[in-house]
Amino acid sequence: MEWVKTIGNGFGTADLVLLCVAVLLAVLLCIRHGRPALKKLTARDDIPGYALLYADRKQDKNKDFGRLLYSAKYDLQGRPDYVFCSRLLGRIVPVELKSGCIGEAEEPHHGDFLQLAAYFLILEDVYGKRPAYGRLVYRDYMFEIKNTARVRREVLKTVQEMRQMLRDGIAEPKPSFAHCRPCVCNGTVCQFSETEIEGVNDDSCREE
Repeated sequence: MEWVKTIGNGFGTADLVLLCVAVLLAVLLCIRHGRPALKKLTARDDIPGYALLYADRKQDKNKDFGRLLYSAKYDLQGRPDYVFCSRLLGRIVPVELKSGCIGEAEEPHHGDFLQLAAYFLILEDVYGKRPAYGRLVYRDYMFEIKNTARVRREVLKTVQEMRQMLRDGIAEPKPSFAHCRPCVCNGTVCQFSETEIEGVNDDSCREE
């Protein structure tokens, strides 16, 4: 521990405390940024320690269930399938269910990802709480997606592009295998897609 004595001789107690705090913060930031923003897990329909706050269909005589959630701040609206709230800290988690399977894919379909990201913004405005993460639940697997700054930037950019397209009627197509494969227009009416839908007759694991 000679290095501690060396540092101690050059710094006062207050300086050492500040140095230790700075090192600790740096370590915590490295750990935080090293964690993946997306995790693929086995599908499940419950969140232990959380109660149902909202559902997109009226049930249990709850007047809020089934109502359209609207964010005036972002001018976005939608009905997430479920919103859960933790009993202890009041944190909220949106859950979106998908009827299809995701198979071996390491990421959710991009449109599903953007849908969940839009719910992050809507719920923050409606309930005054920013969801830390949300779930996209397919029939075979689910994804837990963190509500990061990058996710928020991406959905806001996409919304801006969509609104611009509606204003001027011009859009630049960006076909790709990952984005086009689950689309029902792929190989049918879309003139930009050059991929083929695999398993087109397999209704058990096909997106609606």
